[in-house]
Amino acid sequence: MSTHKILSDAEIETALKGAAGWTRKGENIAKTFAFETFRDAIAYIVLVGIEAEMMNHHPEFHNSYNIIAFSFCTHDVGHKITDTDIKLAERLNAIAARFPNVK
Repeated sequence: MSTHKILSDAEIETALKGAAGWTRKGENIAKTFAFETFRDAIAYIVLVGIEAEMMNHHPEFHNSYNIIAFSFCTHDVGHKITDTDIKLAERLNAIAARFPNVK
C-alpha cells in the first residue's frame, strides 16, 4: 500500500516554492545541477543513490560530465507528483549544497 500523497496542481506549485530551482515539467518535477568538476558530480550521484535508497524513492537522472539533470515523479501512484517527490527534491538540494560552486 502506498504512503505517497498525490499533490494537486496548487499543492505542487506551493511545494516547489520551497524547493529552490525545481520546476514542473509535464508530469515530473525537474532541476539541473552544474558541478565544478566531474568528480564532484559523481560524488553527488553516489550520495543521491544512498539517500534515494534510504527513502525507497529512486529518481531518474542524466549525467554528462559535470551536469546532472533530474526529472521524476512517483511511478507507484500512476506517474503523479507526490509529497515524496518534493521531499526528495529538497534532500537533493541539501546534498548539492555540500559541494563548492554548484549551480
